[in-house]
Amino acid sequence: MGVTTFDWLDFGQGRARFSGSIRGADERGHETFAVEANGAEYFGEIDRAFLLNGNDYNMEIVSFGYTDKEYVSAPFPSARAKFTPADLEVMQLLICSLIEAVSKAAEKPYIMGEYADAHFMGKVIFREGWALVLSTSAAEGQTT
Repeated sequence: MGVTTFDWLDFGQGRARFSGSIRGADERGHETFAVEANGAEYFGEIDRAFLLNGNDYNMEIVSFGYTDKEYVSAPFPSARAKFTPADLEVMQLLICSLIEAVSKAAEKPYIMGEYADAHFMGKVIFREGWALVLSTSAAEGQTT
């Protein structure tokens, strides 16, 4: 059996999946994905970044780290977790692995749909400020 649209996919350091469309805190529609790592689940927003031809696209990670799917697009900082730079590397790897795996699947979520004149071009872009970074001084005070 192949990958279906909203399956969790395991990638060693965690797992990830597309989690569908929602009406966000801003009352607009958002396409979401989820990553589970270090025993916690985080949600993010994904969108198409169209190329100059207006048809082909790459995938753009708009925001990430929401602790509840319903918080996606919420403007208050407490809706999102903060990550160390090392954690963000793992999250980026999981997100890129998810997109790569799903791009090869027969069944794709709406956001990754391809048509005769519109194709995913294989690049994942992380928008500036896509995730909140734990300050270095705060990270040094943490114990694991």
